[in-house]
Amino acid sequence: MSTPVKLNDEDVTYLLTLLRNASQPITTQQLIDALRRQSGPPEPSAPPMANDS
Repeated sequence: MSTPVKLNDEDVTYLLTLLRNASQPITTQQLIDALRRQSGPPEPSAPPMANDS
């Protein structure tokens, strides 16, 4: 089971902007990848996110 992720207001605003400005449908995985790129690398003490390869 994966660990729940908490999004702040800035994260939600970023995702909504991506969805509004998209010229085609965006998959959930594409949104996750975009959010990870936006957020930068995780802190060393943070546990790895689910599905990281």
